[in-house]
Amino acid sequence: VSQTSRRGQRPGWRPMRKSCWTTTGTPPLGCAQGSRQRLRHSRLALVVASAERPREAANDVFKLPMGGCVAKPRTIEIRQINISMHAPHSPQGYVDLFQKAYRLKRIATRGKSDGYLLGALYDAKNAVEKNELQGEIYRFTNIDPNAPWFNTQTGKPADDADTEQISIPGNLHPNLERILFIFRPKEHRFWYVSKDRKVTMGPSIAEGFLQQLFDEVSRKHDMPPVEVTVKPDEAAVDEVLSIHRITKLIFEFKRPNADDAGDVEQRIMQRMEQRNINRIREEMTSNDPDGIEPDDEMKLEAQVAASNGHVEAKGYDAVGISATESTRAKPAVYPELVNEAVESIWNVLGRISSKVKVKAKAHKG
Repeated sequence: VSQTSRRGQRPGWRPMRKSCWTTTGTPPLGCAQGSRQRLRHSRLALVVASAERPREAANDVFKLPMGGCVAKPRTIEIRQINISMHAPHSPQGYVDLFQKAYRLKRIATRGKSDGYLLGALYDAKNAVEKNELQGEIYRFTNIDPNAPWFNTQTGKPADDADTEQISIPGNLHPNLERILFIFRPKEHRFWYVSKDRKVTMGPSIAEGFLQQLFDEVSRKHDMPPVEVTVKPDEAAVDEVLSIHRITKLIFEFKRPNADDAGDVEQRIMQRMEQRNINRIREEMTSNDPDGIEPDDEMKLEAQVAASNGHVEAKGYDAVGISATESTRAKPAVYPELVNEAVESIWNVLGRISSKVKVKAKAHKG
């Protein structure tokens, strides 16, 4: 039985009337037909699950209420990040990197109040064998007790008399949010839930947090440098290079991982290693009326830069309006429908991260 038939629509769940379906592929809550369909689908899904997990899931089937609706499915968003360690490295080396980062207990701050912490790792000792390391990033509010306070009763800034009774333990932080992730050490890919209900962590924030954390681990433990890059959308490079007239093209290369090295990656990596370079930034400009015209070799290099850095193009569209495109603004996103009565978020993460294949290596010619 396949996991999904169409995006947002489970196998065995067919609409009786198209007018009774929403754009997400689920019947509206107020629809009686939708209630019957949801209940029938959930029972079917649990029966299918029981064939795979007879001891656990069989009980769930009989516990399912026979009247009314089951828990409402929701959509979560998953992102992918490439974590590339310079040589020497191995799957165990990546797991060690996460364990050392976890032991740091370093709180990274963003803005005035947001704090981020690598808060949990699970079953690290078996991560290489399973090719899966589960964990959580914690986000919470960092309260600065010395910052000015506001009194909502008086509508004025709080004075010393208002604040002298305030006592917040330094080890307690409110508004905890937990962001689940799975890391695949053999592919060195980090998958995390970027949006679930009101809990969100954008890809640029996740990239910055991990880069800052691993930079510190590399310095403290004399480990190879680590480069962190958000996986761009599959169409990102084509969209960036499709500007009508390109006047400036920027490729930024972070040192690729040797495990990913096709012909183009290998050539770039060798050049960087021979010159002790961590990053290369190539900037090409043109005053030609037709602008820069990327050839096949340039397109391959763009694919490498997008996976290990970024690609940016500036120029003009067909009517002469200034245009800028960047792979940084086009991160890949994997929306997935979740019904926790049938499948946990951990299972969804595991399924998506094992199903989506890492893009093929770039080969010249």
